[in-house]
Amino acid sequence: MSPTEGCATKGMSLLTLNERETTTKRSKPRKRDIGRIRVKGFSIDLPRDDVESALRKHFSSCGEITDVCVHVLTDNLLSDRGFIYFLGGQGTVDKAMQLSGTDVGGWNVIVEPYPFLENADWDPVAFVQGYDTGLGKTEIKRMLFNHFSSCGQIMDIEFHNSTIGVASVYLYGEGAEDKVLDLDGSYMGGCKILVKHIITNGIYTVHPRRRHYGWPRMYLIDRLVTLSRHHINRAKPLTREKFLLKSQTI
Repeated sequence: MSPTEGCATKGMSLLTLNERETTTKRSKPRKRDIGRIRVKGFSIDLPRDDVESALRKHFSSCGEITDVCVHVLTDNLLSDRGFIYFLGGQGTVDKAMQLSGTDVGGWNVIVEPYPFLENADWDPVAFVQGYDTGLGKTEIKRMLFNHFSSCGQIMDIEFHNSTIGVASVYLYGEGAEDKVLDLDGSYMGGCKILVKHIITNGIYTVHPRRRHYGWPRMYLIDRLVTLSRHHINRAKPLTREKFLLKSQTI
């Protein structure tokens, strides 16, 4: 068997639904690439579409806008604040802050920065595929532990739905997201692996809507499962010794 003959060719249900997206590094924006602001000053009895359209036009010079969101409350009045997301990071926020106090069609907008939490990209879950499935679960887990240990603390390693061809690596640490993304397309045991990730604290370019409007249902389910598992496991990261001992019981 050639060095790459045993590399995974099955269990493709998760990562290769869209192979082009999977094999393209940095297909999702990182925290440092996203700018967020919170805006106030509009009348809450205005039509939402009018407010969102005016905000989008007013802040279009600051950078590429990915979302403008103003919530409608249960009494059909607007929330007193809206949210605008940009691609371009802190530079877009700085430009938007310069527009605070300016007129937006009869009302003056108040702009506040709305950054993500400092540790919002510290706990990614890496979905991995492409490794040699002929090695067995214990050996694959050992290889994954060694390969991803440079990204942060390894909290757990699991196989997706009992399929050996897709593994989930739970991590925690500063800069873990960037490091995980850097391993997409890297070689592990002679096989080129594919890596996708979810940030459990939430890095996104579209503001969450009520009733998870606009959020894919399966993403929400996976996210809730991830959060519950990670909450349990975060308090006890695996050391190399503990991991090897745990692997012997598989």
